[in-house]
Amino acid sequence: MKRTLFLSILIVFFTTSLMSIVGCNNQNPKEVYDLQVRCGQQCDEYFKKEYGDGNIKERNGLWAHENHYNKKLNKCFILLDQFTGSKEKMLTEINENKIYGYYNGKSTTFCSMLEKKCKSEKEWDSLVKPYIEE
Repeated sequence: MKRTLFLSILIVFFTTSLMSIVGCNNQNPKEVYDLQVRCGQQCDEYFKKEYGDGNIKERNGLWAHENHYNKKLNKCFILLDQFTGSKEKMLTEINENKIYGYYNGKSTTFCSMLEKKCKSEKEWDSLVKPYIEE
């Protein structure tokens, strides 16, 4: 009885491990496409609500955005970029409304990405890259 139970548990363990290695838990291409489309729509709605046409006087300049659905994390990100005035960037996860990182390149650079401090725009871009290229 103990031996049968042990073998059953062992089989379940190896089967689930093999499934995760082989990738049986992956989403099919249509699901991924639908999630990407939904992410794009959510980001557009968020941007219009928060930034209108992108020209925000209170935020000193023109803002643009790009969206990205990260398949590995199953998260939707919006990358905001101020391309006039003082250089600012922000990465936010839309569904949780959580800011992952912020860059401000004014005279004194402020830069952080998930509790990590950075010293330049290039360093910030490299910290953000895995979230928007996955």
